[in-house]
Amino acid sequence: MTLVDDVKARSDIVQVISQYADLDTRSRTPKAPCPFHAERTASFVVFPDTGTWRCFGACSTGGDVISFVMRKENLQFGEALKMLAEQAGIEYRQNEKRNDSDLLYKANEVAAAYFSALLTSPEGADARAYLEGRGFDAEAAKRRGFGFSPSGIETLAGHLKTRGIGAGVAKAAGLVRQAQDGGWNDMFRGRLTIEIRDRRGNIAGFGARSMDGSEPKYLNSPRSSIFDKSGLLYGLNWAADGISSSGTVVVVEGYMDAITAHEAGFDNTVASMGTAITTDQVGLVRGLANEVILALDSDVAGQTATRNSLETVWGALQSQRRSATGNASAAASLKIRVATFESGKDPDEVIRGDKSGSAWRESLKHARPLLDYLLETAAGTYDLSTPDGKARAAGELRPLINMVPNQYEQEAYMTRLAALLDVSLEQLRVSAPRTSIGRRAAGALLREPPGSRSSSDAVASALNPESANAPEDYLLAVVLQNPDMREYAMGVSEEQFRDPVNRVVFTMLKNSATLEGASLFGEGDVVEKIERLRDKILPPTDQKEMVEAISDCVQRLHQRHIRTIKAEENRLLPNDGKALPDDPQLAADLAQRLVDTNKQLQHLFARRS
Repeated sequence: MTLVDDVKARSDIVQVISQYADLDTRSRTPKAPCPFHAERTASFVVFPDTGTWRCFGACSTGGDVISFVMRKENLQFGEALKMLAEQAGIEYRQNEKRNDSDLLYKANEVAAAYFSALLTSPEGADARAYLEGRGFDAEAAKRRGFGFSPSGIETLAGHLKTRGIGAGVAKAAGLVRQAQDGGWNDMFRGRLTIEIRDRRGNIAGFGARSMDGSEPKYLNSPRSSIFDKSGLLYGLNWAADGISSSGTVVVVEGYMDAITAHEAGFDNTVASMGTAITTDQVGLVRGLANEVILALDSDVAGQTATRNSLETVWGALQSQRRSATGNASAAASLKIRVATFESGKDPDEVIRGDKSGSAWRESLKHARPLLDYLLETAAGTYDLSTPDGKARAAGELRPLINMVPNQYEQEAYMTRLAALLDVSLEQLRVSAPRTSIGRRAAGALLREPPGSRSSSDAVASALNPESANAPEDYLLAVVLQNPDMREYAMGVSEEQFRDPVNRVVFTMLKNSATLEGASLFGEGDVVEKIERLRDKILPPTDQKEMVEAISDCVQRLHQRHIRTIKAEENRLLPNDGKALPDDPQLAADLAQRLVDTNKQLQHLFARRS
């Protein structure tokens, strides 16, 4: 039994959830108002027999005891597992990676204290003046984790050394880098520093703003085992409660935008720290929010970032739109709107320019639905006077429109788009998506047009490409995109995956209670493979066809594995194919494998008959 299974078996889900919700335990399925959103009715149900829970209200989500603690305590998978293990009296075996992470967090904490102290020193005068000009006093600077990195080459490196933090750990944390002469240089020099904390409040890295006009204007910590800006949302440690209580997350672009918003009392604001929102970032707030408002900068770069965020946001919705019943409306409550501001202004300027906060509130209040925004800005984005421009606009917008669950609303948007492009509805309907978002949406999300091949034929085609590992990829992609299908894939074993990366991904899925936990501990090519599988274009299917497809994959992997074993046996046997090798140990091992293989063949035959 794995640690995950042991924790789930020894954790009373009713008892655990009762710490957070007033469960009515008079029936076999205790109920309560959902602890993740405000409601009066008891739409949150616990199923003790299966150790699961589900909200049948606005959340429309569910999971097991580990996923519940993850959401409620805002924990990562490993952290929730550790918490429940300790409560159940189970020894939690920390791995080496966790110990290494602790060292990096400690190094960042020491560095943060050092930067904070220097901000109040004479050396930090320019940085303090800059903050005061932005409306941040000393208390706000301390509250929001501002600091100052000195201009010296080895000042921080030397300080870390006095605190017992070696150069190797400091380098791994992204605080120093090695010079050509073998010495160590500080990563940030002469910059205003900003702590970047993860959702648990650990300092994962730093942002640093130039004080002397040098480029780049903003510099982030390099990627490390604890810091990847694509997997973090700046300010989520402050905003999680505000997002959960309001049901809305406001996404801005930069640190200062988020800090200014929080200082003004807008406590549901986070920053993407880049030019576009990533899938991992959306996943961080997926269980907290029912609405996403994109409030990025109003300049050309900000508008481009807004558009670049769309594929990611809609892709993240895909995993929520599929449910155990095959119902595509499970995530209908997660709405996406776009807030716009006066030309050239960013959120920080809007909030600081109006102390009452009314301008910001009005901008958010009047944020337009995603498709409305896209249609309204299409003329400025594409050259609609040319056939190519019209094709690009159709390729971007038509797939998004087809994802609208309401048929009448979908038709209204299609009519608007046809008028915008000056084409007929018939021309628009038969046009093929051509851009990146169009390809993904068309394959993964759109309904196939009337007269197209059946879903079962499409699945069969997907399982028979030239790649020998197609069944592996398809099986993993279906489970990653449809968490409720996980149990149907557990009939296969790790050894039956030929691709080593696929084997690691499957092992993660098998030993993790949630998909979030499956991607938490992966690195490098594993993380990349998970993302590719999550984005893999799958033919549209209903739940029954999906289960049948998974079963087909399992059978194929069983058959292939047995064929591999038989081929290996034939290779080891002498030329007559009957006599066992002269080596006694090899002969014994081979004999046992022959017995095991025959049993597997009998079992497989029985399943197929």
